[in-house]
Amino acid sequence: MTTAFPLLIAGLALLLDALGPPAAAAEEKTKAAAIIDGTWRWTFTMPDGTTSRPKLVLATENGKLIGTTSFRPGTETTITNAVLQGDAVRFQVIRERDGQKIVTTYTGTWNGKIIKGKIQSDWAGAPQTYDWEAQRAHEGAEGLWQWTSAFRGRKFEARVELEQDGETLTGTMPAFGRDRRKIEIKNGSIKNGDIYFEVERGPEAAKLVSKYQGKQTGDTIKGTIETTVDGQERKSDWHAKRVN
Repeated sequence: MTTAFPLLIAGLALLLDALGPPAAAAEEKTKAAAIIDGTWRWTFTMPDGTTSRPKLVLATENGKLIGTTSFRPGTETTITNAVLQGDAVRFQVIRERDGQKIVTTYTGTWNGKIIKGKIQSDWAGAPQTYDWEAQRAHEGAEGLWQWTSAFRGRKFEARVELEQDGETLTGTMPAFGRDRRKIEIKNGSIKNGDIYFEVERGPEAAKLVSKYQGKQTGDTIKGTIETTVDGQERKSDWHAKRVN
């Protein structure tokens, strides 16, 4: 009995040691994986000298990495064959051009702010490799903005997703109610932090035109919304926060 008890305690200690680190490692891995969620941007220079600023939106869902990438609004393509292991990330984007599949492979290592690695693509025929350094958005007003709005006595959460190219703003805003369409903003601009854009809703005969103007400071926009309803202009405060 006296000999067996210490052996039992020692056995339990060994079992706890065996179970502890993997569990902790799994928890740490889960925390680390969640950090990569969000929007990433980089500047890409084509062989002809032209530049673009692609966008990559990543998320972890049930332990798997998912996401989309795009060169401009409306060109979103789902990533595939995505792998996230520690600080290493790899995925592919498959597009079609002239009936041919173009496969682009992204590989790199990441931390909280930067993904750095290589892009390999066969878009020009033979595979070519380019340096890749993506940073967490945002440039200027880019990102998803959210605020509480009111219409005819009802309050609701409103949002707009903005893209910036120099002093030009583009983006989309969800339609009202159960309508899942996205409405393109119009006449968007930003200069010295001053933001302006318009949103049109409804049929031509009863169109609602809302004019958004405000001042951006970091992740906050403060200004006003002017909406024409039944031929009358109504003004309300606009206080939006960047949520992604």
